[in-house]
Amino acid sequence: MRDGQGVHVPPKELQVLRLLLSSAGTVVSKEYLLDHAWPRMDAAEESLTRCIYALRKLLKDNKDYIATVYGQGYRFTEPVVELDAPDPVKAMAPSLAVLPFRNLDETAALDLQDLVIRQLSTAFGEALHVIPSGLIAGCGASNDVRSQVQRLAADYCLSGRSVGSGEQRYWSVELIRGSDQALLHGQTLDAGDPGEALGALTCLVAQRVSGLRPVGERCGSYSVAVAYLRGLCSLQQYTAQSLDDAQVLFRQCLKLDAGYAPPWCGLTDVWLGQVMIGLGNPAAAIEQAHATVSNALALDPGNLSALTRLALLTSLRGCDQAAEVLFRRCLLSADRADVLYFQAWHHWFWLRSEQAARMIEQCLEHDPGCVRARILRERIQAQPAWTHERLLA
Repeated sequence: MRDGQGVHVPPKELQVLRLLLSSAGTVVSKEYLLDHAWPRMDAAEESLTRCIYALRKLLKDNKDYIATVYGQGYRFTEPVVELDAPDPVKAMAPSLAVLPFRNLDETAALDLQDLVIRQLSTAFGEALHVIPSGLIAGCGASNDVRSQVQRLAADYCLSGRSVGSGEQRYWSVELIRGSDQALLHGQTLDAGDPGEALGALTCLVAQRVSGLRPVGERCGSYSVAVAYLRGLCSLQQYTAQSLDDAQVLFRQCLKLDAGYAPPWCGLTDVWLGQVMIGLGNPAAAIEQAHATVSNALALDPGNLSALTRLALLTSLRGCDQAAEVLFRRCLLSADRADVLYFQAWHHWFWLRSEQAARMIEQCLEHDPGCVRARILRERIQAQPAWTHERLLA
């Protein structure tokens, strides 16, 4: 796809391109390409040279995506993501319901419940199905934890209560098995620093629910997890200062562990956030976002959070249909609110305001407290043409 239009690639060139993509980042020898693109044929090296020349012409400004490694062969230089069928194992991910914390007023309890749900969904991605708060509320309120667990029919339930006040606050949490309402683990967490408490809660879930791990490469340490979750908390406020704070925290994560993919996605959101609220040069911010999401995909090629952001960036670079293909893949994600937000932005960018409005409303149904979705809804309703003109330029 180029500028939203399909580009025809002749059969031999397409076969060579597929071979290069399947080994992206590593050198593919000329002999291998000749043997597999021209099987059972005595093809001359000139045929391969002509194919590479034709592919570079098709790639136009991106012709350096195919590098010549003299004396060895060729290498595709950019990250590549395979869009395959969903893994049936992912569909069997355990489910977790986070109950509203007790000993808090109703508003504070629901706010904390939403915060914990978002953090666990982000940390574990498709490996854990965290039930949205709206579905939990739909089962009816009850002070009887046992009956709530039975009605939700989740594999695990996280129950908790808040103790103390001010800096002397604690969360008393219990992880309950859904099948027999057995207590798997109970622990008291210091909640004086909410970010640190969320990090400890994430570690607790990871240790007690078998098979879990954060999305992407393994998180290297507790301090990385805490910095990452604090970065998410700052990011969700969506102000100029909070985006700066989030950037500092995500870079702190990467300084401690550059091989952990989620902070790269976090930085991508920082740059896209600056575009959304009109800070700095939007074209430069989009390029920065593309660089950071490429790093995330290089570490974790199947990361749906990174793919979602790549879909939007593909759209902002002028490839409408290619972005649609990526978004269809991303809708398999457990975090539909995230995908719906970026897909709404995609439609708004292409001046499809009605579709954008429908999607942003769906996003807010999944996550009513999402600040960035509310900002985008206001932008869609206002339809400021200058935003599109600046981005398209």
